[in-house]
Amino acid sequence: MASNLRSEQLGSHQVELDPTVDSLSRFGSRVRALVWPTRTLVGSQRWFDELYVWTADFEPDRSLRSQIQLAAMEHAFSMLEHERVERVAVTVSFGSVERSLEAFASVLEAHRYTAHRLSVLLRGAMERLRWPYRVREFIDLLRSYQIAVGYRFAEPRPSMEMSAIDFVAPDFAKMLAPISSREETWQEMSREVNALGLTRETFVLAGIEREEQLNLARNTGFVLGQGRALKKPYFPPRVLRPR
Repeated sequence: MASNLRSEQLGSHQVELDPTVDSLSRFGSRVRALVWPTRTLVGSQRWFDELYVWTADFEPDRSLRSQIQLAAMEHAFSMLEHERVERVAVTVSFGSVERSLEAFASVLEAHRYTAHRLSVLLRGAMERLRWPYRVREFIDLLRSYQIAVGYRFAEPRPSMEMSAIDFVAPDFAKMLAPISSREETWQEMSREVNALGLTRETFVLAGIEREEQLNLARNTGFVLGQGRALKKPYFPPRVLRPR
């Protein structure tokens, strides 16, 4: 989660969350949320819906970021338990896990009966990790609940985050699709994905906004994507908070 992610900030599609109905709204209007459907590139079959949360006009410190990501996970479980989605994904940063491992563990335990319908995208810089054993413990905990563990690339080339891939050993991964219309750029990305031991069948390309991008992704063998060329995002469903 960051305030400067290119394709996933939507300007006029921002929403302030009602404090009476969800766990994210206590942060006020500076925390925004959308749900991005993840679909197959051929046939538009639903894989999961991603609850995407970001901050407007400021960069949160580690403490606030972990609180926001905890609230996002709580809201994702509310969406599942009110049958608003079949499967949902959230992003959690390495730093949030290092700071709040026990709190995340408590959320997972409280929602253990729906945890298998959650997917978690991890993200972060390996060189900033201070307590990698805490992140490793979190990954093991997720898998004990049968939660799919993903990795969210921040860099434009997958090979730039090879150490993180080795550390997480993700079940799936996600990165922004190239904006280039050159087929060679897409072929090179496909080769990098294969070289990292990832599969194009479980690699999500976000930010597919144009039909040209969609066709290039299909032609280079990618299977999953997000973006308006596939399905428009929607506001998080309103769910009642327990008394």
